[in-house]
Parts: sequence; C-alpha cells; structure tokens
Amino acid sequence: MSDNHFARDVIDRMLDSETERHIAEQKAALAAHPDWAEGHLHLGLLYRIHRTLRDAAKHELLRALELKPGLAEAHIAIGEIYLAEGDFARAREHAGFAAQFGNPRLLQQIERHAPPQEPHT
Repeated sequence: MSDNHFARDVIDRMLDSETERHIAEQKAALAAHPDWAEGHLHLGLLYRIHRTLRDAAKHELLRALELKPGLAEAHIAIGEIYLAEGDFARAREHAGFAAQFGNPRLLQQIERHAPPQEPHT
C-alpha cells in the first residue's frame, strides 16, 4: 500500500467516525422531535457524507419532503444523489421542485451537464 493510499484510508476512517458521531446526535434530536423536517434533512446530509449510507440518506431526505414538500435543500440533496446514480429523470424532477421553491442551482447544473431529456412518447 502506498503512503498516499494509506493516508487517504486513515483520513476516510477518521471522517467516517466523526460523521457517525454527528449522526448519533442528530438521531437523538429526531427521537425527541420526529416530525422535524429540517432534522431529517440534516440527518440525510450526514448519511450522504458517509461513504456507505446512500440509501439511508435517500430515506431521510424523502421523509423530510413528506413533512415539508417545499424544502428546497432536501430536493437539491436527493436530486444530487439521483444525478450521481445516473437517474436523470428523478434528478430533474427534484431540481425542478427546488427551483420552484426558490433554489434553481441544481436545475442549472443539470441543464449544463446532464444528457438531454428524452421526449415522452
């Protein structure tokens, strides 16, 4: 193992450990306030940072949107996950909602970089 690879592995484990600590704190806050949409957003963002928790991130972000459909930051975060997974239709859908609720950043990104949208037949 090269020194760079070893250093990267150590840093990744440290970040995962720190993220897991923040996840535990956020879960405790949500236990006291389970209908707090922004809390689910924050937990989803923490899960997204952790390298192995993408499905949990999607679950929390969708829960945030169930509780508060106009939460643009949650639409952007889940749209970015869908974009990374290559699900451009869902990414565009959430980017459109985020733009409708005041944050067009992801929609602008998609329009610049994603493949053209397939016409509906």
